Amino acid sequence: MYACDYLENGVLNVLRGVTFAAPAKVYLALYLNDPGEDGASGTEVSYAGYKRIEIDFSSPAETNGGIGVQNLEDITFPTPVTAAGTITHVGILDSLAGGNMLCRGELVEPLVIGADEPPVFLAGDVLFYLTGNLSRAWKTKVLNILRGQSIQGIAPYFSLWNGSPEAGGSELSGDNYARAALTFGAPAEQTSGQIIARNSVATAFNRPSTAWGTWTHSAIYSASSSGEPVYIKALVESVEIKKGYMPTIAEAAIEVGIN
Repeated sequence: MYACDYLENGVLNVLRGVTFAAPAKVYLALYLNDPGEDGASGTEVSYAGYKRIEIDFSSPAETNGGIGVQNLEDITFPTPVTAAGTITHVGILDSLAGGNMLCRGELVEPLVIGADEPPVFLAGDVLFYLTGNLSRAWKTKVLNILRGQSIQGIAPYFSLWNGSPEAGGSELSGDNYARAALTFGAPAEQTSGQIIARNSVATAFNRPSTAWGTWTHSAIYSASSSGEPVYIKALVESVEIKKGYMPTIAEAAIEVGIN
């Protein structure tokens, strides 16, 4: 499954201090074609008696090289009296009718809805997982939105690391070292369809009066000290932060998205 615009915008706006309020319940809906990234471009099934079905997701866990959730129980839709078309996609929405689509996916094989044959999804059939540079902690937070857990808005900070903070790395240190505050602009859709948030203001670290060490990874953190990593990215080439070398981050140099 793929994150839809509503979920992407909501999560990225957390970096701008805006809390993403999770829905108390989420529902599985059936579509005859792709509902699109906006969640409103497809045709939802509409046979007599059809309704969206509440879906309960598992706790986030490592899967397919990322972190994912899946439906805990079998999901059975109402039985159609007559044939009702072929399901090609499903969506997860925050309401029994209308509402916002959080994520969508294409079925591995289209499902023909025949008369007197209720559509059924077995436990584990509906899987949504995240890869990419979001930290494990924040992949978990995003997935837990589907389990009714909101994400509080944060004031993000940029930090310099030797090694990944999720793989035993160490944050650089030395005289004058401090994380640098970040300001993000509004999320914007790219030509690829992905929504990205970029830093809207250039950021400069303090000038080191002693060497800080070798910078191999950058991490956005949720606080000026301690906190938890939000986004982690390895540098293409490591940089030795020596006395007098002041690291700077240009405007729009940081791009954060959900994968």
